[in-house]
Amino acid sequence: MPRAAAGERPAIDIPLAWSLIAKSTAETRQGARWKLATALLDKAHGAEALGVLETMRRDDAALELVPAWRLATGAASVLIGRDEAARDWLNIPELAADAEACAWQVRAGATITPALLKCALPAIRVRAPGERGPFLTAAADGLIETGDPARALRFLSAMPEQDPAANLRRGVALARLGQRDAGRLKFERVLLSGAPSERAAAELELIRLGVDARKIGYRQASKRLDALMLSWRGDATERAAIALKRDLAQRVGDRVAVLTASATLFRYFDLGADTPRALAAIQTELATLIDDRKRPIAEAAGLFWEYRDLAPTGAAGDLMVTRLSDRLAEAGLYARAAELLNYQMVARAVDIAKGPLSVRIARLLLRAGKPDQALSALRLSDGPAYPDAIASDRRRMQAIATYRMGRREDALAMLDQIPESGDLRAEMLWQARAWKRFAQANRTRLPVNRTAVLRQAVALAMLGDEAGLTALHRGQSGALRGTPSGAALDALASPDGASDPAALDAAMAGLADAAVDGDLLLLSNS
Repeated sequence: MPRAAAGERPAIDIPLAWSLIAKSTAETRQGARWKLATALLDKAHGAEALGVLETMRRDDAALELVPAWRLATGAASVLIGRDEAARDWLNIPELAADAEACAWQVRAGATITPALLKCALPAIRVRAPGERGPFLTAAADGLIETGDPARALRFLSAMPEQDPAANLRRGVALARLGQRDAGRLKFERVLLSGAPSERAAAELELIRLGVDARKIGYRQASKRLDALMLSWRGDATERAAIALKRDLAQRVGDRVAVLTASATLFRYFDLGADTPRALAAIQTELATLIDDRKRPIAEAAGLFWEYRDLAPTGAAGDLMVTRLSDRLAEAGLYARAAELLNYQMVARAVDIAKGPLSVRIARLLLRAGKPDQALSALRLSDGPAYPDAIASDRRRMQAIATYRMGRREDALAMLDQIPESGDLRAEMLWQARAWKRFAQANRTRLPVNRTAVLRQAVALAMLGDEAGLTALHRGQSGALRGTPSGAALDALASPDGASDPAALDAAMAGLADAAVDGDLLLLSNS
């Protein structure tokens, strides 16, 4: 497969090449396509040339072994910004000493070595002055990157002084050589005449120079970087601006800014081999910020929510969520704590691990006054065959939420299927002032609970059951002797005590001071 020598023009132009395609036969079509591809490359129509070359490969897969085809494909890839793919196409032994291939490798961003430059120079020199620029600036970039800014300046001397792309590299090289003022002048010239991408890169370098010379403080530099990133997105300049902002934030200890910049780099740029280390650093920073008790809890929760996709997996991540939800609950932010745990249940928990989480979420939502959402959270976690203890806890929460929604009889019916739910049944009936049913349900709780004894006495008094009061007094007065509850029970059980408003008021006052805790507290709307 013949090709033009370095610097030579293809034999035909694009219109003629298309006409040859139209007239081609099955035997001559590949040759016509090749002429079209080289004509397109000569005019820097990379996308169209690559399409033609791919069509050729579909008809003949062996073309991947042909150096000329690989060279053309590499050049077309460079023209459309696929530098990594270009380097892969060009990196074969047969092209190692090919001047044209070496030139395109330089332009594709290959690591600059003396051998590569020596190989590429003949192909760069024979090009017309207007075509050398991208190759010379790429060579300068590589030389600056490898620590040879002085030689980069010598390469750039072949380009006009007013060329913005060259001036941008000259500025960087001069700054690396310690000539900051001269570098600043080059960047300022780029700001006046460069393309948008070049102006963005020049502004970044001016910020960097100002910071290094201590002429720009952190706040001013941060504002200028924010303005730059707002106006220019998506290439090496934005990546470098974000990295600079992260580095500056680290210097002054602005940990939130460090996290923000690091997360942006991780999410939107290919960090290559540095990816695992970058993620570990982000997770450490996130954990430190969230665990900082001096930081307002709402801000800590906001940070987690913003970067939850980068939080640690496994036990470390679960512990982070648990600690944060506990802090939210301590601050009375029950709904936000529930939202956090709900995320953990939906996005992180698997199988029966959802059970305990669903119970915690329901409790928090009940404390937040949202029984309907509590029921939704329990339904959302239906499915796994939970152990009996977890299943019982879930049913308790469902019954409480149902009661809180005003469906008392449905809630009481649910308790028939829940073992050891006498405390809930008694509390529901007490709040409903269903005295007869309460007295029946409350009997099993009498030996161990002073509040239950006093409530039983009130219920019997409300029913006018003097015989029941006398029996209650006989069985429980000894345990309550000398306590306010015992005095209230004595008053209610005395002759005519059941109908004595003062005795009843004293008993109710004693109950007002009695603490209700645990799940029973969730039955209250207050």
